[in-house]
Amino acid sequence: MTVVTPRVARARKAVRALLTTATVLVLTAAALGAVYGAPGLLDAILRLVESVPARWEELTATTS
Repeated sequence: MTVVTPRVARARKAVRALLTTATVLVLTAAALGAVYGAPGLLDAILRLVESVPARWEELTATTS
């Protein structure tokens, strides 16, 4: 059985706290990026969808 000294226990606790903090920060940044990036992404998708019929006409137009 491994003996864990108080010093090792504190070090493990500190590392766990740092990893937990880093995880929370990364997840928060991802959530904020999704919230603030969604309107721009939605706008780009809608503009693309609106231009599809015109592009289709250009592609399928026959020249006389």
